[in-house]
Amino acid sequence: MRRLTSLLFVLFLGFFSVVSMAQENPYALETKVIQNQQQLKLLQQQQAQLYLKVDDLLVKYGEIKGELDDIRHRLDAIQNQINEILLRNASVPPPIPPSNPSSKPPVVAEQPNVKIGNQTTSNKTITQPSPTQISTTQPKKPKPPVPEDEVAFNKALDLFKAKKYDDAILAFKEFKNKYKTSKFIPDSIFYLAESYYAKGEYDKAIINYDYLVNTYQKSDKVPMATYKEGLAFIKMGDKIDGNYLLQKVLKQYPNSEAAKLARKYLKKG
Repeated sequence: MRRLTSLLFVLFLGFFSVVSMAQENPYALETKVIQNQQQLKLLQQQQAQLYLKVDDLLVKYGEIKGELDDIRHRLDAIQNQINEILLRNASVPPPIPPSNPSSKPPVVAEQPNVKIGNQTTSNKTITQPSPTQISTTQPKKPKPPVPEDEVAFNKALDLFKAKKYDDAILAFKEFKNKYKTSKFIPDSIFYLAESYYAKGEYDKAIINYDYLVNTYQKSDKVPMATYKEGLAFIKMGDKIDGNYLLQKVLKQYPNSEAAKLARKYLKKG
């Protein structure tokens, strides 16, 4: 009985001390909530970094598979160039030999005098044109072939427009792996993020939006990527970060289409 009484007394003192601390610092609970939110955000960032590492491993795996394809495409490109040269040489007309003094003069045909009434017409000469006077039409130059990376990007983009998002994701990843120096890399990252967003995989969309914004800052897709990243955070329940990114769009890109959409969204919200 005495032990039970002592235990209750200790619990009472502990509860009293917690209450007193809360009274002395009324913001302690709010501070604890903020700390928990920060820790949760840190865990989300770590999860995003882990996903990037996994994605890099998949990319490296694809690099091994893509080396043989690169060699085959290079051989095809060389063969196309050879065929184009052969076609160009075959379409060029033979050169016209230059005229020289020893060459024969053009043939002149004379018409006989023709008598009309009491008058006789004079002779008229008809001169045949020399070979150098014959005009030749040059063949039209063939159109340059569409670059291979542009063809691959357009195929992936067609899959996205057709709402085949799984196929589009695979196509854009393969494009990033094979054409690392292509001018279409920023756009491929943007539409890869858009494909994830359309599927509702907002965490993966955020990773790719953020990668585009921080890596290709001069891309014209940066304002829209920032806006869509903010929406993705809001979709995941993080309105603080989401609204921050929408405000960032208004501040840094006030005249962009993304700013119009962000302004409209914030007015509704």
